[in-house]
Amino acid sequence: MKPLLFSILPRPPHPSRDGLAIRNYQLLKGLAGEFEVRAFALRAPGVEPGEYPEGVERVEIPHASRLWRQPAAAMESVLLRGVYSRSLYRSRGLTRAVREASLERPPVWTVAHSYHVGPFALDCGPRAWIDFHNVDSEIWARVGQSATGANPTAWFAARQAVRLQEWEGDLVRAATGISCVAERDAASLSGLQPRVAPLVVPNGVDLARYRFRAEPAAAKSIFFVGDLSWPPNAQAVRWLQREIWPLIRRAHPEAEAEILGRGAPADLRRGRDASFRLLGEGGDTRPHWAKAAVAVVPLLTGGGTRLKILEAAASGVPVVATRVGAEGLELAPDREILLRDRAEDFASAVSELLREPALGARLARAARARVEALYDWNLITARFAAELARRARS
Repeated sequence: MKPLLFSILPRPPHPSRDGLAIRNYQLLKGLAGEFEVRAFALRAPGVEPGEYPEGVERVEIPHASRLWRQPAAAMESVLLRGVYSRSLYRSRGLTRAVREASLERPPVWTVAHSYHVGPFALDCGPRAWIDFHNVDSEIWARVGQSATGANPTAWFAARQAVRLQEWEGDLVRAATGISCVAERDAASLSGLQPRVAPLVVPNGVDLARYRFRAEPAAAKSIFFVGDLSWPPNAQAVRWLQREIWPLIRRAHPEAEAEILGRGAPADLRRGRDASFRLLGEGGDTRPHWAKAAVAVVPLLTGGGTRLKILEAAASGVPVVATRVGAEGLELAPDREILLRDRAEDFASAVSELLREPALGARLARAARARVEALYDWNLITARFAAELARRARS
């Protein structure tokens, strides 16, 4: 009989929906190899039920709509000097469900799949693990520093960054173990004095799901995928739309851009360029990778690592990114990925790949070899599960 492990998730997992949902799906899959896994996931109205790996028992707890939670959390953080992220995921239903389940049969581990739900894991028992995914205090600080002029988002982000770092410190010092996606994040978390050193569990890609295509795409199509309700992604698409895309279109009038992701802000939706299309929320990205000539990751702020770069590399799509966009990934510049930080240079790199498919094919082959060596989800999650099993025994 396998030992029991509780997984607590801020939203349902899925193998292709968004970065956090993908990571959590794959971690659950790996953990199910070593443990009997019972997953507790918050699900807001309008959010589809999750897709869970075989062998994972699931409990989905109703959660209030983000349309209500976001302004309430923002108001609480301003008036009461609270932490926005903590308020956003508060749930009596989840607290009750986890407590009742732990009284019935205590787990050997309770894993919070995101620091947002860390308090629920800490409340469950003496052995709590928090997978941080990102060090959000650094992301909030970058958002606060990057905006210009009288920007209310920047004002809010700068103040939240300080409070969030304090809360992250409380979480890492209380947890039995913590993990993150990159060495840079591990160094940041180590500075908060955790009980044990952070474990790096990198993001990966499902190499069987994302197969390498035989030939480059025929159309001159560029592709970006990301949750546009997340400010760094929205900022990236604005920069792409306003400063980079006109330069690409000047060199390639027939080029088209597809932007896949939920929650596009109103200013992005008002764009009238028919060649620059916002597709809204999507599920399976494989049809888009199949026809994309270039993947673009023009992030100016952010943290963690981009799973979509790994998907593109696995699928045979060459990638142009900023250095921030590719942060945390061991991809060789100019051999496996093109890194450009100025709008003119970014547009020039995309234009070159549209003009020379053979160059893109060389980059893509080298990038696929790299992800096969370092970023196979099966290997990453098996190591993570084995480490938690080892620590549970000791």
